[in-house]
Amino acid sequence: MEEDEINYKNLRKIQQTEKNLPVLSEVQTGFYEKVFEYLDKLNNRLEKETSTQKQTLIKEEIQNTRSIIVNIYEQREKKILLAAISKARSGNPDINHMLDSEKNLFDSVLNLLQGSRGQFFEKKPKKSKEIKETEKIEPKEPEKIEPKKEEIIQEKQENTNPVLLIKKDMPEFIGTDTKKYNIRKDDVITMPENMSDMLIKRNIAEKIKW
Repeated sequence: MEEDEINYKNLRKIQQTEKNLPVLSEVQTGFYEKVFEYLDKLNNRLEKETSTQKQTLIKEEIQNTRSIIVNIYEQREKKILLAAISKARSGNPDINHMLDSEKNLFDSVLNLLQGSRGQFFEKKPKKSKEIKETEKIEPKEPEKIEPKKEEIIQEKQENTNPVLLIKKDMPEFIGTDTKKYNIRKDDVITMPENMSDMLIKRNIAEKIKW
């Protein structure tokens, strides 16, 4: 059996390695895609199995595998978010071993943080007329800056995320927009485009017109 083959034993090893390392562990290219293929194989075995005893064992393996996958994802997700925060604050985080989908998450969060910090630190205090137009507010005075209600309303109106119809249940996860998702079959939701593309490619969702 190959060392990088996706199975329950190797997933447990990856989970433990991820837990022990402060940075992302190295996993094979297309890791998440292969994980879902492995789950599909287990489900196919369950459908074809006629023995009640073996069905029970396969169901337990599917349930345990899903728990491990969610745990691996959440551990890696946390490291990616912390790396993006570090980078936004001019740090130099270790971003080796990021998968393509994780790099998309990192870039999306980093862009969001940099944009937010840029807007925050470049605004003038409303009551100060002595500060020059090009002068920036130092981080030590954040209490002077508050987002305008008009800007919040405009952001909500400009939501152009794709509308998706969910085809399969998914374990709860946190998306690139830092929101928690608990999606089920036949749900109709909107998500950032990079997340939508990933779900569509996995045949978990399909884009619909709204």
